[in-house]
Amino acid sequence: MARLSGRNNFKVVVKKIEPPFSRDLDKELEWLCSSLGFFEPIDREKTASGIFRAVVVAAEKGRPVSSTQLAKSVKMSRGSVINHLNNLQRSGLIVRQGRFYAPRSQSMFRTIEEIQEDIERIFEKMKKTAREIDREFGIEIED
Repeated sequence: MARLSGRNNFKVVVKKIEPPFSRDLDKELEWLCSSLGFFEPIDREKTASGIFRAVVVAAEKGRPVSSTQLAKSVKMSRGSVINHLNNLQRSGLIVRQGRFYAPRSQSMFRTIEEIQEDIERIFEKMKKTAREIDREFGIEIED
């Protein structure tokens, strides 16, 4: 299992978005990523989706992919591709391994499970701190 580089620095956004009505792989992938707050309306060309898909396809073929290779495949500047890759990393969908990029996990299902586990760990820490704050204020909460 790949570990997030900068794991303490990721950002989780969850949006309630209606899933697609059709069983179209691209639309379902876009919905999952949009639900995680990754794809932005400004990305009309679906460039982020193309970059994410290229990272996943390269991993499926057992070939790591660099930002330079991705820039060539999506016909964008390397700087723009790196910006999208950084956003994908922050959202927890991909990881950087040296100069190469890979999906966070070997499956989308496991990726979503890992993000959920991250969220649960964060909330457990927040609840512990909130309980300590309540005690300081003299508020007792039943378990």
